[in-house]
Amino acid sequence: MSSTYGDQMTTIKDVAKVANVSTATVSRVLNNSDKVRSATRERVNTVIQELNFIPNAAAVGLQRKKTKTVGLIFPDASAYCFAEIIQGINRHLSQNDHQILISSAHDEAEEIKIINGFVRGGRIDGLIMMMPSANGNNGFRIPLAYKIPEVFISCEINAPRSTTILLDNYNAATEMMEHLSKLGHKRIAFIHGGEHNYDAHERYRGYMDGMKAYPTDGELNLVVMGNFTESSGFQATLELMKRNPRPTAIFAANDAMAIGAIEAARALKLRVPADLAIVGFDDISSAAYMDPALTTVHVPLRRLGHLAAEAMLKNLKTNPADRTTEKIIIPLQHIIRRSCGSE
Repeated sequence: MSSTYGDQMTTIKDVAKVANVSTATVSRVLNNSDKVRSATRERVNTVIQELNFIPNAAAVGLQRKKTKTVGLIFPDASAYCFAEIIQGINRHLSQNDHQILISSAHDEAEEIKIINGFVRGGRIDGLIMMMPSANGNNGFRIPLAYKIPEVFISCEINAPRSTTILLDNYNAATEMMEHLSKLGHKRIAFIHGGEHNYDAHERYRGYMDGMKAYPTDGELNLVVMGNFTESSGFQATLELMKRNPRPTAIFAANDAMAIGAIEAARALKLRVPADLAIVGFDDISSAAYMDPALTTVHVPLRRLGHLAAEAMLKNLKTNPADRTTEKIIIPLQHIIRRSCGSE
């Protein structure tokens, strides 16, 4: 029993040696046997993770029974946008006699630990992961070894025979830049959502190419980092409005930061949009009720969840050897309201 996860071959004997247990004990841990003490189980699982050991599922002797359960891993399952996607997933799966098991992860190590628990515990038939901050994540290899289908949302991970669902962030961002340019703005600032966030990066890429494509002042440094929160949008706007010359428009990578930008403009006694145009991204429920109402990009969150569930059900019905690698890109729609100076 061995793994080709890393550069070297790791065997069950390697795991047993480092954990100071027998190979039989490692096998019991892999098979989720109740004959292993919790402290020993925890030690073996830690070594398995440290050595990046992925057993051959057939060699483990794991007889998988269908659980009719799909595991979900999200960065923060309670956040509005993630909750909407989860509702879309759950509704479609429940209509097809499946249930969900949800967990939150904030970094790659945590994701791999959760995946281990889901997959090696035989608790799920498939795995849906939203990992926008994934950076070379290799957690997908564990479900792959067990022939469990995977669906990824908002991340580009080169996982064979999996489905990836992406938003068309780039084109939506370039089109927003075109709209602002047509309104006469040449000094357009951008509030970034996070250096390692996939959606934020694609929106930033669209902003930068928009700066090149349209008659804007691309020589100015008008990019400030945020973290998708209202407070970061507020602080970023205060910083931007100290620049000389000031920006005449701000494009925030999400609506929360755009709302923070509107509040900062109000604190600075600036009129939106007369003194400063502000636009966002996502079209959260409160965007239409802001004063002024927020121009943004509509992201169909529940449809995104529905598509993820649909892809999962299709893969669950497909023989593992016949599953294909698939990428689905969801087009996005601009919602023009008063905050940009046009309706």
